[in-house]
Amino acid sequence: MNPTVQLLEPEVRDLIAQGQFRELRDALRTLDPADVADLLEELDVGEAAVAFRILPRELASDIFSNLEGDSQEKLIIELGEAPAIRLVESLDHDDRAALLDELPPDVTTRLITKLSPENRRVTQQILGYDEESVGRLMTPDYVRLRREWTVARALEQIRRFGVDAETVHWVFVVDQSGQLIDDLHIRKILLADPDATVESLMDDRFVALNATDDQEEAVRAMNRYDRSALPVLDSRGVLLGVVTYDDIADIAEEEATEDIQKLAGVEVLRRSYGQARVREMIRARAVVLATLFVAQTLTIAVLGVFEEHLATMAVLVAFIPLIIASGGNTGTQTASLLVRALSLEEVGPTDWRRVLGKELLTALGLGAALGLLGFLSVLVYNLTPLIDTPEPARVGLAVGLAIMAIVIWAVLLGAMFPLGLQKLGLDPATISSPLVATLMDVSGLLIYLLTATIIIQGVAV
Repeated sequence: MNPTVQLLEPEVRDLIAQGQFRELRDALRTLDPADVADLLEELDVGEAAVAFRILPRELASDIFSNLEGDSQEKLIIELGEAPAIRLVESLDHDDRAALLDELPPDVTTRLITKLSPENRRVTQQILGYDEESVGRLMTPDYVRLRREWTVARALEQIRRFGVDAETVHWVFVVDQSGQLIDDLHIRKILLADPDATVESLMDDRFVALNATDDQEEAVRAMNRYDRSALPVLDSRGVLLGVVTYDDIADIAEEEATEDIQKLAGVEVLRRSYGQARVREMIRARAVVLATLFVAQTLTIAVLGVFEEHLATMAVLVAFIPLIIASGGNTGTQTASLLVRALSLEEVGPTDWRRVLGKELLTALGLGAALGLLGFLSVLVYNLTPLIDTPEPARVGLAVGLAIMAIVIWAVLLGAMFPLGLQKLGLDPATISSPLVATLMDVSGLLIYLLTATIIIQGVAV
C-alpha cells in the first residue's frame, strides 16, 4: 500500500465519520492527486463520494483521472446525476471519452445527453474511433498558429489558449483548411525576435500520427522521436488533436502488462490484478492450462514407446528432469526475447533468415556448454551413492549429446515459433513461452531417449 495512504486512511475515515469536512478538504488539498486517488481507492464508495463532494472542482477532476476504471464507475453512480455531470464536464476530452467507454451503456448514454453541446460533439467524435486507435487517446485542446503571424502574435495566441491546452511545449502551424504544416517547440518561439514571422522559424518537417493508427504505434513513435506530444491527423492531413506523453505512458504500461500476461499463458485481464475477482482469474488461466495439460500428456506416449529400453537403462530416468528443464528453459528464454523484439519492431517475419543465423550460432554455443555440463554431471553423480552405472562415460555422452541437441532445437523452435505466429497474423505473445516449453518437454524427451538408445543400446546399466 502507498505509505501516505497507510498513514492517512484512519484519519480521513475519522474526519468523514465526524463530519469535519473543512478539515478533510484542507488535508486532501495538501496531497498530490495521485496519492488522494490511492486513498479514495481504499475507502468505501460512500466515503469516497463524501470526500469528492467537498473538493474543489479542478482538484476533483485531477484526482478522478488517477482512479482505476472500476472505482470511477462506482463513484459516478454513487454521486448521482447532477454531481456526476459536473465531474464528467470537468475532465479533459480524452479522459472523458475513456471514462464513458468503460461505463454501462445506459449510464454513458444518459451522461452524454447531459453534456454541453461542444463537449458532447467532441466526446462523440473521439468515441467514434476504434477502441485501440490513436483517435481514442487524442485531445482537441492544443494551440494553433498561422505561418504569416509574427512571434508576438503567436505568443498572444499561446497566452490566450494555452491555459486550456493539453500541452504548450509544442504548438502547431496550420493552413486555412486546418491542415498541419509544421510543429514548433515553445523554446523556438520564446527565444525568437518578436517581429520575426512564424514561417521563419519553420523547417517544414514534423512527425504525426493518423487517428486510425493503433495505439502501439503512438508508443513507438513517441519513444523513437523523443517527443512529449504528437499531432493526430485525419486522412486529408487535417489536424484533429494531439496525444501527450502521459496518455502514451498509460498505454505503454497496459501493452507491457498484456504482453507479460500473454507470455505467461494468461488471458489478458480486463482489470488490474488487485481488482480482478477469483472467477476472472480462473477463467483467464484455466483454458490455457487445460490445453497445455492435454499437450503434456504426449510425454506419457513417449515414455510408453521407450518403456522396454528404460527397464534396462534405469539410470536414464534420473536425468529426465534435467533434460526437460534444459529444453523448456532454453525455449522459453528464446521465445521471450523474440516476442519482445517483435513488439519493438526490431525484427519481423521477413527477417527470419537473419534471426535463424544468429540463433543457430547462439544455440551451438549454448548447446556445447550445457552438453558439457550434462556430461560432467553424470560423472560427478556416479561418484556418489545416488547414481551407479558401469558405463558412466557412455551414459554421460548420451546425456551430454542429448542436451546439446535439445538446446539447439529449443533455440530454433523458440525463435521461429513467434515469427511464424506473426506471419499468420496472430499475436506472437499469445502463449508463446508456455507452448514452446510444453513442446520442448515432449520433443526433448523423445530426442533424449532416441539418443540414449542409440549410444547405450545393448549396454546393461
